[in-house]
Amino acid sequence: MLFFRNNAGVFSQKLEFSEDKTELTFATNYLGHFLLTELLLEKMVETAEQTVVQGKIINVSSVLHGWIKSKTFCFNSMLNPTKYNGTRAYAQSKLANIMHAKEMARKLKVRKARVSINAVHPGIVKTGIIKAHKGFITDSLYFLASKFLKSTSQMEQQRHVTLHLAREWRGISGRYFVDCNESRCSALANDVGEGHKLWKQTRALIFRRLHPPAP
Repeated sequence: MLFFRNNAGVFSQKLEFSEDKTELTFATNYLGHFLLTELLLEKMVETAEQTVVQGKIINVSSVLHGWIKSKTFCFNSMLNPTKYNGTRAYAQSKLANIMHAKEMARKLKVRKARVSINAVHPGIVKTGIIKAHKGFITDSLYFLASKFLKSTSQMEQQRHVTLHLAREWRGISGRYFVDCNESRCSALANDVGEGHKLWKQTRALIFRRLHPPAP
């Protein structure tokens, strides 16, 4: 295993929860990616060392991450929000994906591991991810984001380009790309302290879920 892409995603207008009682958008778009990375990382590091071929991880994010400010980015509130907004929940999960990529890149650099991780905004397309989201609000959101919209065929081409770039990302890690070009992300996404705090909170949560106390 030398390449994988964290790409699963949902966008829900109403508040829903996963089986383990976590807000569904955050659970699917971020926590699931974090867990998958944790499960595969050591094998990837080992394989990359043995083969002398760099392992690569891509976290799919979104330009919408820039909508989130630090005062609304609270881990416990994202797990179980009291006031839910679908767009905010989606943007928070995509911000978390960038912060995860940057924090993991720092840790992998310290280990001198032959593995890179980057975050990518591949473009916005109206697909099944928002199939429960029909109506004025959704259409207005896509109108406002129209300059980022792509057709399904363009998105397929974009996937191929992203995979091609993944092969070319030799020694590049902890970066954010928009349409396959390196781009600036928000100040919060670049906050080292917040990124480390999010990583610690997420890891502790997953450990508790995987190792519940004995009854």
